Amino acid sequence: MKQLLAMAFLASAAMFGFTADSQAHCGKFRGCRGGCDAPCATAAAAPAPAPVFEERKVKVAKTVMKEKEIDVIECRRVMKEEKYTYTVCVQVTKDEKRKVIVCTPTTREEDYTYTVMVPKTEKRTIKCTTYKCERVMITEKVPVCKTICVTCVDECGRCHTRRERVTVMEERTRCVVQRTPIVEEKVVDVTVCVPEQRKGKRTICETIRAEKEVMVKVCSFEHQKKEGTRTVCTTEQVKVKRKVSYCETVWEEQVVRVQVGGGCAPSCNDCGRRVGFFRRGGGCCN
Repeated sequence: MKQLLAMAFLASAAMFGFTADSQAHCGKFRGCRGGCDAPCATAAAAPAPAPVFEERKVKVAKTVMKEKEIDVIECRRVMKEEKYTYTVCVQVTKDEKRKVIVCTPTTREEDYTYTVMVPKTEKRTIKCTTYKCERVMITEKVPVCKTICVTCVDECGRCHTRRERVTVMEERTRCVVQRTPIVEEKVVDVTVCVPEQRKGKRTICETIRAEKEVMVKVCSFEHQKKEGTRTVCTTEQVKVKRKVSYCETVWEEQVVRVQVGGGCAPSCNDCGRRVGFFRRGGGCCN
């Protein structure tokens, strides 16, 4: 690392010395275009020449906005009226003769015989049965359930008593009502309807059917064609003109002044090609 720093320091010192030497002598590494052999101090003291200008024509590109008309196809909706034919059902009424049967009612009177039931009251003898009720005490036997003690001997010969239920027929007395029928003859009023024939008159309505011709209206439907007008919307392509804007580049000639000579300072620093290793002279000498 120390060796690298030492080498860099030596290279910088050599470069500095070389640059100073070249500036002092206006020598090997820099020469004046005008072929100046005098030292730099003499060139710096000379006055600068006056600048020389001339007019030149140059072409300059300019962008210009222009308009032009172009043909465009446009779709438009067009309303048109057209005629068309349609069919309708029309009601038609006609008079026609038809044969019909007419019923005519007629009335007449006639004699007739009818039967009526006439009520009459008469005496009749009928037999009537009535009952005489008497209370009588009767005796009858009825079954009675009782519990009795019975002496038994078991397998060991021991006697013991047990209870058993037995049914016994016993006499009982109860009161009953006896009905005795008694037939008697009685005279009663009886209403009897007796049929009786009578004569009278009645009105009879009869219907007489007769055939005759009458005029009737007959309704029917007929198909008729009619014409009408309707509006139809259609799309048409129409060629129209439209104005559009576009950019166009135009070349124009302009007169400019340019410097063609003079105006250079005759110094070593301005006229030389290089000053040192890293700086080019900013001279404008021709």
